[in-house]
Amino acid sequence: MAKFSKMPREKAPNPVRQTGRLKARMREYEDHVASIKKGEAGRLDPEGGETVRGIALRISRAAKRMGVSVRTWVVEGSVYFELSR
Repeated sequence: MAKFSKMPREKAPNPVRQTGRLKARMREYEDHVASIKKGEAGRLDPEGGETVRGIALRISRAAKRMGVSVRTWVVEGSVYFELSR
């Protein structure tokens, strides 16, 4: 369990702004979600140290930002997703 503590706001560090690289990655996953229509499924294969768990999480978060629901599943190292609305 994480250790919790409180402090005055002025002693807390300021939030870090998103980098352009992070925004680009978020947009990429939103594009993947937007490209899928009802009755279709998308497939993502991990590359460069990515994990299936991380990919599934990014797809789910992208869908949530877009106001849609997706269902994800993993088979043999690939992440699949479909619209679930």
